[in-house]
Amino acid sequence: MQNPTQYRFNRNEDKHMERFIGKLRPQIFLSIILLGIIAFVGMLKGMTEVTVGCVAGIIALAKDVLQSDT
Repeated sequence: MQNPTQYRFNRNEDKHMERFIGKLRPQIFLSIILLGIIAFVGMLKGMTEVTVGCVAGIIALAKDVLQSDT
């Protein structure tokens, strides 16, 4: 009997996790976070154009992330 603290995922779950992690692109997620921060600051300062541009960028990057999953 296995020790519960030494639980190991089965091989199918390992392969699924490797495929998922292989698709992650940290630069895109960092860009989404930075654009969100800039959009928030733009809202606070009343810079509507900056906020709208950042939100459009977030939408475009999110669409790119979703397309890479398929």
